[in-house]
Amino acid sequence: MIDNKLSEKVEYNLSLEAVQGVINQNLLQTDEIFSEIMQHLTQENGKNLRAMLLLVTSTDEDGFVPQNAVVAAAALEILHLATLVHDDIIDEAGTRRGQLSVQSRFGKKQAVICGDFLFCQCFSMVSEMSADYPNRLKEFSGAMTKICIGELRQFKHNADTDLSVRKYLEIIAGKTSALFSLAMYSGAILNEDNEKDARFMGRIGFRMGMIFQILDDCADYEGNFEVAKKSVKHDLAEDVITLPLIYAFFKKPELKAQIRNKKLSIAELNEIITEVKNLGGVTMALDLAEKYYLKTKKMIDLLPDHKKRLLIDEILEKIWKSGK
Repeated sequence: MIDNKLSEKVEYNLSLEAVQGVINQNLLQTDEIFSEIMQHLTQENGKNLRAMLLLVTSTDEDGFVPQNAVVAAAALEILHLATLVHDDIIDEAGTRRGQLSVQSRFGKKQAVICGDFLFCQCFSMVSEMSADYPNRLKEFSGAMTKICIGELRQFKHNADTDLSVRKYLEIIAGKTSALFSLAMYSGAILNEDNEKDARFMGRIGFRMGMIFQILDDCADYEGNFEVAKKSVKHDLAEDVITLPLIYAFFKKPELKAQIRNKKLSIAELNEIITEVKNLGGVTMALDLAEKYYLKTKKMIDLLPDHKKRLLIDEILEKIWKSGK
């Protein structure tokens, strides 16, 4: 006889594959009008960090993940995908994850509708679980609100050479860390942890998100297209002020005049990138990321479940090493 409770669970080692299956089911088996775009979106998988964090946080002591966590992780990745599609429209990005962006290949109007469709798919999946978890849908909507505010703050401060470190951190807390936090909080709830423990998991996720975004911003100055999966000149070309540049301004305020209200040439962009590195902007940004990293390590060390502690720490190390 099959244990019904066990049949509703997935072994952790197989859970990420199960998530991809749910994503494909919800994106590929849909109206044919979306089929070409959805096939394009599912051709190359991302890092799936948010899904991984939700899955590991929801894992029980026997190493199994509840089926609802698999669905929630898939919904979270679709939600993230929707934000990327809309981001690329705003940034007029030509590529995403090494291939043409949706807006570049299919046009902006179709990309907008595609992003909206992905949001609808995400909330449809979450709503199906709402009967089991009443009042939890607001966590997803709350995270979306934070993301929108974060994106709007970034847009508002485009080309703002007076952007402070505090304002920068507020921006990335919304546009990136909100989903990382939601992933770990949701996983804990699905594992039937109490509210206090779930909030603690959410704070770990939040800090991981901060680390991820700071390292990603540093990659614009340290990496190349193959490593960063986007142009290393992207942020500067789109007037996005990030932490390495903010720190460089501290050392050389006159650098602001080279950027303010000016469309930079390729030569000027390369010159500023080199200057930011020489002024220690990237090093200082990495130092702040390391502070978040060390604090996160200490929080993870407080988790009582040894296996879960090791798995979460493994994901943290993956984030940290990929950006170093």
